[in-house]
Formats: sequence, C-alpha cells, structure tokens
Amino acid sequence: MTKLKKPLALLLSLLFALLLWTPAFAAMDTPFDNSRFFETGDYSIHYRVFEAEEAKGQVFMIHGFALSSYCFVPLAERLQAAGYTCVVADLPDFGYSTRETEETDKRPREDIMHDLMTSLSPDPWYVAGHSMGGYIAIAIAQKYPESVKNLLLYGTSGNDGVSGARAMAMSNPAFLKVMGRLLELMSRMKALVRLLLLTATMDLSFTMGYDLFYITDPYTVSGTGAGALINFSMLPATDYEAFRSLPPVLYVNAANDTVIPKQAIQKLRGYLPEGSADITLTSGGHLFIESRADLTAEHTLAFLASLG
Repeated sequence: MTKLKKPLALLLSLLFALLLWTPAFAAMDTPFDNSRFFETGDYSIHYRVFEAEEAKGQVFMIHGFALSSYCFVPLAERLQAAGYTCVVADLPDFGYSTRETEETDKRPREDIMHDLMTSLSPDPWYVAGHSMGGYIAIAIAQKYPESVKNLLLYGTSGNDGVSGARAMAMSNPAFLKVMGRLLELMSRMKALVRLLLLTATMDLSFTMGYDLFYITDPYTVSGTGAGALINFSMLPATDYEAFRSLPPVLYVNAANDTVIPKQAIQKLRGYLPEGSADITLTSGGHLFIESRADLTAEHTLAFLASLG
C-alpha cells in the first residue's frame, strides 16, 4: 500500500491539472458585481477590483493553470480589509477572458498582464502569482521591473520550459481538439471533480463545502479546452540569476502540496533575493490560498509590513 501512495498522489495531481483548467467567456456580460473588462489587441481580459478605503498599496493577482481569478478572491478580500486594493485577473483562455484560436494574434502573458496593470495605475504594484501565475509574475518583474514593488509567490516555482513530447503534443491541433473535448465531458462528473479538488486542498471539510459552480460552469461552453493548453507554449522560462537580483520576495508553499514538485520549489528557494521571506505551511495543499486564506493573509500582511 505504501508503494502505491506516491504514484497515486502523482496521478491525481496530474488529473487535477488536466481537468480543472477554466476556459474563457469573451462574450459574457458582467459575471460579478465588481467585474470589468480590459481590451488589448485581440484580447478581452476579465478582471475584478477589490478596492480598499485606505491606500497602503495595490496588489495584482495572477491565478494558476487549473484555476481562474476566483481562487484569489478569499485572499483579496482579506487584504482589502487591511487597506490594500487588489485586482484579480483572468489569463487568456481562462475564466471570462478571451479564448484563443489559430486566428488570434497571440501575445506573451506577461505583456498582457502588464498592459492591464499600467492601464489601471502607473504606480508600481505588488504582484502576486499562484502556481502557473507565479511564472508569469516572475516574468513581469524581470521584464518590467519599474512596475513591480515586490513579488508575492504562492504554491509555485520557476519555469524550466516545455520540451519534448509535451511540446509536440501542444503544437498538434488534433491532439488539442480531442483533449479539450475530453476534458469538457469529464467536467460533468461532479464527484470526480470534487475528488481532484480534494487532492489540491488536502482538506476534506473545505472540499465538501466548496461551490463547484466556479469550476464547472465554464465547461458549458463547447470547445474551451484546447485554448488552455496553448498557455504552456506561451510561458517564458525563468531566468534564475535575474530572479536573484529582484527586491525581496514572499515565497509561501504548503508541506502537503502534491502539484508542484518539491525539487522545483527547492530550486527556486535557492535563488531567493536577499531579504525574502520563505514560508512553508504545515497544513493545506496546493490551493492553500483558498483553504488557508486566513493564514496566507496573515503571512502576506506581515511581509508587506516588514517592507516599511
């Protein structure tokens, strides 16, 4: 049984990453009361604003591959209450942002997110990234250092790029179409979705009370799976030496995260800039920014306060 435990956890983690990406809805009206849309090139980017009465700072939040901006809402609400204005955005092909096709004039994710940031405020931002969003947050800081105060990285690592069989598969239109359709069909299996969510939260009570609407509703639109895979080929590789020269970083991970490889976390940890805060939560899984939102906010606010 012990020999099977690790392979099973890896399999469930892979299925979670494949199943729960959220497609895009460029044609939607206003999904939420605080929803807005930013137009740039061929893209319509959905984002939500949690505006604080105080002016302690502004935080731009980028979600991970299997998610969309809803995963950052619990943390955004807590930071908003503490005086920080937060903006949570949907990446292309996720949430309610534009779904890419072969005709889309594709742009790097870090450029699109930076355009949105600067359109909202010319002042530097604290840029937060979870999972895949961490790769993009790092890329923004390295490409546009004047726009970033500090990085807030949660459940992520550096990105060493995509190559080999995965790169070939993601450049194959037939594979993308078949896989995308398969994912849409599997998303209708609510029990399976909840099981995969459990592997990401590692919290049974939280998972059983979770409203799956935010994950499954987008799958009602046909043809939404293929675009999400395109994101892998658009992600920039991390320049670790350049990362080391950034201002102090908040780096938070969970001990029970079965999605991000431990060696990848350790690699990025070895390049943390001087003065960074390196925190490992003893409870929670990959989605600790939701299931452990209070604790995540506590560490985040402590780090921001330490910056003066």
